[in-house]
Amino acid sequence: MANRVIVFFGPRFEFDRIVREGTQGDEVIASYLDSIRVYNARIKSSDLTTRDLKLKAPDHVDSCVVHADDFGSVLSHVLPSFASILEETYDIDKLYVQNPPKRAYDSLLAAQVPDAIKVIHYEYKRVGKGDLPAIYGKLEEGVLDQDEAKKTLVTSLYRLSVMQDERPSAVLLYGPSGVGKTETARCLAEALGGGLTRIQFSMMQTSEAYEYLFGAEHSKASFARDLLARESNVVLIDEFDKVNPALYNMFYQLFDEGRYVDTNYDVDARNCLFLLTSNFPNEREARRAMGGAIFSRISASVEFADLTAEGKRLLIRRHYGKIVSKLDEEDASAISESDILDWFESNAERYDNMRTLKAKIEKAIFEKLSSPLFEGKRRLKVIE
Repeated sequence: MANRVIVFFGPRFEFDRIVREGTQGDEVIASYLDSIRVYNARIKSSDLTTRDLKLKAPDHVDSCVVHADDFGSVLSHVLPSFASILEETYDIDKLYVQNPPKRAYDSLLAAQVPDAIKVIHYEYKRVGKGDLPAIYGKLEEGVLDQDEAKKTLVTSLYRLSVMQDERPSAVLLYGPSGVGKTETARCLAEALGGGLTRIQFSMMQTSEAYEYLFGAEHSKASFARDLLARESNVVLIDEFDKVNPALYNMFYQLFDEGRYVDTNYDVDARNCLFLLTSNFPNEREARRAMGGAIFSRISASVEFADLTAEGKRLLIRRHYGKIVSKLDEEDASAISESDILDWFESNAERYDNMRTLKAKIEKAIFEKLSSPLFEGKRRLKVIE
């Protein structure tokens, strides 16, 4: 089918790098979707009514590239024919495939000479002892207050960096909403040199969560697919307490062995750091609500507290400055001359939820900027 096949499991940016380096000097490069279109056209051209259909497609390509997202663009029955379709479409020198579903991968293995297949698993950076100073520095810079949470987390990571045996680590971050749990996850991902994979269950109904976890149609989003595409070994499962407890059994093998299997994929997640956020007020309540089976698989629990008054004022200044920096000179001047910043700093202790506080700051700024538009409209009505 192809002289050489490279099957890659991992993030898009690394797959693109492999393809870019491997295809230098190639004259003809085709995508998987190109091959599907050519294959369908040739099927139609064999029909008596369309025998004159002209195909402008090469018989030979130097490289054919199949991205993970390409599989979502074809119907389910195409996957078992993945290899045969390519074989009937092109004479391929090199075939690059990213994160194939199991049925497509099996068809490839059945059609290809084993010695011609090279399987590459992306090597994610794991938390090591040498990373801890950078991690703590990132946390100090990016997360307001939460001194005890930072110390507890770094202490837990120190233990895990020494004791882990390739099993993933699941750390529960609990406490009030909007006090730095998500930002903590971002800091950890940045310190380990990759983007954060964020999974949110709060917006899913039970049926949606079931399909997302167990895998439904290969073209739909799934937990396994998101794990395969992760850029770093830090995965944030936001509002883990919103998962129906009946679905927690899907995490048992993942947290125990670092393997996640659904209908379409078999994912290697060893050495992964899973951060599970929740709004539980204490560890005892978390254990009671989640159940002993899943709670026993959590490596550490880290408590986040309400921000101090000074912490809230610092957050206000940071967020206010971030918004003003995006404004043009005229708007920035108008906001700087207003009392918005002073008002929020003086009333900082009124707010318990930091997401709400940020939203209120944005609302105040943009209401101030847009108010002249409405005043002009009112004056126009008076004149009329």
